[in-house]
Amino acid sequence: MFDEIRTRFFPAELVPGIDARAVDKLTFDRDVWSIFNQVFAPIESAYQTREAAQDALANVSYPIHRERIVFYDDQGAGVGWSWGVMRDTETFFMTNTGILSAYRRRGIYTAFLKQFVSYLSALGYERIISAHQVNNRPVIIAKLKVGFVITGMDLDERWGPQVVLAYFPHEDRGRGYERAFSMGQWR
Repeated sequence: MFDEIRTRFFPAELVPGIDARAVDKLTFDRDVWSIFNQVFAPIESAYQTREAAQDALANVSYPIHRERIVFYDDQGAGVGWSWGVMRDTETFFMTNTGILSAYRRRGIYTAFLKQFVSYLSALGYERIISAHQVNNRPVIIAKLKVGFVITGMDLDERWGPQVVLAYFPHEDRGRGYERAFSMGQWR
């Protein structure tokens, strides 16, 4: 099911000279980890990761629906990415996205968001969520502009305080958001 629907949305030209392609884990790892530290500073942790336990847990969780998208320039070089996972039968979590600084402010992320939420909606997700550092204004604003709303805050010992955003593809979910938060129109 996923592959058939995915081919209707990806690959997709996001802006002239930049396209987004759904890729497998091997391709994602090859094309993203080589540029990851150019987008995000290396994470220095105050705690130890127990690799063996993490590998065992990863093997159990692997069958969960995952998406790995890489943004490529017209020379075939990776210039950004997005990945995420199914949280439950209604919710997809956009785990991490990054774009090299030389490619920012070109509309790549906004174009990707529009394509990606359409794709996830076609798959049947009811909610698309993400969490962002509270000072990550460019991403938060971009998501608000395409229809994401703030649904909460998260405090995490790994990432610190984060703003939680959600996108509701269906009108009834938006009305539920309005009722739960006693607010006006959600879009």
